Amino acid sequence: MKTAHDLAYQAEYQKRLRAQARAAGKAQLNGMVGKRFIEMLDAMKAEQGFANRMDALEHVFEVFFERGDDERKHAVSA
Repeated sequence: MKTAHDLAYQAEYQKRLRAQARAAGKAQLNGMVGKRFIEMLDAMKAEQGFANRMDALEHVFEVFFERGDDERKHAVSA
């Protein structure tokens, strides 16, 4: 049986692991994308209510790739 101290320690440990994972994810994105694009993603996140930058980036990709579907289909069928 776990004591309250054990449970509190485990909760703190999990919190530290999540914080490290978030920091690593942000560092990876910041390393791949210029500062201007990070600022644009942050603005989009704030305006449209995305949970994080990756959700905003996923939305950008969906809009970009889905928008061109009709254009590609017409070019192929022509």
